[in-house]
Amino acid sequence: MKRKVAIALESSPCSVDALRWLIDNFLNDDDEVTLIHVLDLRPIILPDQDRQKMEGFGYASLKDLTKNLDELYKKKAREMIKEFQKICLRNGFDTEGVILQGKVKYALCDFALRENIDVVAVGSQGLGATSRILIGSVSDYCVHNMPCPVIVVKCMENKHEGTKIEKTEKKNILCA
Repeated sequence: MKRKVAIALESSPCSVDALRWLIDNFLNDDDEVTLIHVLDLRPIILPDQDRQKMEGFGYASLKDLTKNLDELYKKKAREMIKEFQKICLRNGFDTEGVILQGKVKYALCDFALRENIDVVAVGSQGLGATSRILIGSVSDYCVHNMPCPVIVVKCMENKHEGTKIEKTEKKNILCA
């Protein structure tokens, strides 16, 4: 049965680990795979008195600066998705790349609902309890609010230094 699988990625070693784990342990040859990156673009805002001071001394306007940064982020996001697509293609998976904008956790849930995704995979950076409370965890939000099952792949960064992670057999996976 063909599944629609969405994989949320960012530019971190944790995303590479998550993608490799999914390729080795979860994805099937007939899956329809979408790689997603969400840009959380927010304008640069300064108090009025500071903004007027900066613009008066030859600095670019904050509106122009924000626009240029947005364009740079979008370009880098497209490049990153292409690199992840190359990894997938080398492993026999043709993928679609999608770049969304907005708050990451909301954009992922909205996309899954709108596109009738069967399963979403996200990485976990292993935030401590305090960080999860203060800034919130995307994976935690997705587990509780996604309209489909969610796979959370724990980041393996620095866990296997000096060793090669071998391809493993497919195992049962707990989905939320």
